[in-house]
Amino acid sequence: MEQHPPSVDQERLARVRQARQVIAGGDLLSPVQPGGRRGGARDLLESAEIRYFLVLAVLVLLSAIVWAIWGTGFATPFLLILALALLLAWFIL
Repeated sequence: MEQHPPSVDQERLARVRQARQVIAGGDLLSPVQPGGRRGGARDLLESAEIRYFLVLAVLVLLSAIVWAIWGTGFATPFLLILALALLLAWFIL
């Protein structure tokens, strides 16, 4: 029996079939940060959003402590800085 060369339609179907194949899970690479490190707790603490949140938390605690000890007059600068930081976070983040 003679074998006929594959037709154009069969070649096209083979290419489409090959394009539809799903990549096996072992072939996928795990996410790596640009510096070559994997994401983890250390990278979480290094992110700008977390550091900003921690600064805001310290400002809240500091203003509450100053307000409780010396009153509103002394806590006003801390509350002003806290208010400006919250507005800045709203615009930036």
